[in-house]
Amino acid sequence: MKKLIPFFAVFILFSNCSKKPTGEPGPNEIWLEYQAFHPSQRSIAVGTTITFTNKDNADHTATSTGHFDSGRIRSGNTYTYTFNTAGVYYFFCNYHANNSSEQGAIRVQ
Repeated sequence: MKKLIPFFAVFILFSNCSKKPTGEPGPNEIWLEYQAFHPSQRSIAVGTTITFTNKDNADHTATSTGHFDSGRIRSGNTYTYTFNTAGVYYFFCNYHANNSSEQGAIRVQ
């Protein structure tokens, strides 16, 4: 029985480290996943609200310089932003700004 306890402890420790959530984001949703935004690009109509949902175990941000800044989005939390002006909004994670997979764009028409 003593040999099972260390294995069991390691299993519990790493069983909650899922990097890939199941399912797909809705049409007005962007998931912050393990080192990526999913999807990284969206085309929407003026007046649409996008929800950024953190599906990762780490903290992330959704930031578009001069437009919006979610601040820290903890695991399981969301941030919403309504796009009231046409244009292209480039966004990134402040914590991982040099990671190109944590950058994206929303085209508002």
